[in-house]
Amino acid sequence: MSNEIEQQKADLIQAYRSNIGLFATGVTVLIIEHEGEVRCMTANAVSSLSLDPIQLLVCPSKKAAFSELLKEGANFTVNVLGIHQEDVSNYFAGSKIDMDDSQVFYEHLFSDSLAAPRLKDCLASFSCKINKQYDGGDHWIVVGEVLDLYKKEEQLEPLLFFGGKYHYPAKTEDEHIKPAGDPYK
Repeated sequence: MSNEIEQQKADLIQAYRSNIGLFATGVTVLIIEHEGEVRCMTANAVSSLSLDPIQLLVCPSKKAAFSELLKEGANFTVNVLGIHQEDVSNYFAGSKIDMDDSQVFYEHLFSDSLAAPRLKDCLASFSCKINKQYDGGDHWIVVGEVLDLYKKEEQLEPLLFFGGKYHYPAKTEDEHIKPAGDPYK
């Protein structure tokens, strides 16, 4: 009986992963710095939370090295990746890829930011301070207060994740349809 329940749970988890994978997301790299230590991870569990105060959510795995430095008041950045940064996404997701040695070291990847290091050449970056942290099963739910913003002047296409794979926008700017309402009002 126990094996059957375990199998049902495993099947439900796999079906959930498959279904939630149909929710397209952007790809980010989270960077946290605390007392001189820096940890990074690729993440797509990122969401806007509030405009007043300006807050966002990130949900890192409890097993991630990034999570070792989580504590209220710690600084982190959320770095939005463009299609030109698929290799960076793979690198911080732990995939084995060829990267030139000069790109592997943090000092060659990051530039100064108010709260924590920012990934060079990202589309946008949100510098944050951890306001709250909640238990979310095998992940943490982290509420970040946005302290500073960066936006690349040249707007390149975002790196998207859908169905377990990277995707790239196929329409030109003129072909995109604007929503009927502002989702932030």
